[in-house]
Amino acid sequence: MDKSKKVYPPSAPIEPFFQKMMRDPEFKREYDALEPEYQIIRQIIEMRIKRKVSQAELARRIGTKQPSIARLESQKRIKNLDYLQRIANALDADVQVRIIPRAARANNRRTVKRV
Repeated sequence: MDKSKKVYPPSAPIEPFFQKMMRDPEFKREYDALEPEYQIIRQIIEMRIKRKVSQAELARRIGTKQPSIARLESQKRIKNLDYLQRIANALDADVQVRIIPRAARANNRRTVKRV
C-alpha cells in the first residue's frame, strides 16, 4: 500500500444536517439573508465557465490575482458593488440591482429552485 496517499473516511451526507439546521429559525433567517449573494455568485461562475474564462484570466482582466476570484467563488462573498461591476465588465455583462419589498421577495423565493 502506498503510504504517501492519504485515505479519507467516507463523509456523512450533508442534507440531513442541513434540513435539521433549517428548522432553527435563526439559522434559516441568516441562510435566507445570504441567498441573493449566493445567486449572484452562481451567475458569475456560470457565465465565467460559459465564456471559457479561467479564474486567472478573469483576475487579470479586473486587475487582481486568481486567489481573489477563488475566494469570491468559494466563500460566496462579494466585496462591494464596484468589484461586482468590474467582474461583469470583464465578462462582457451588465449588473442589474433591484430593491424588492420583502413580501414580494418571499413570494418569488417559492418559485426559485435552490442549487
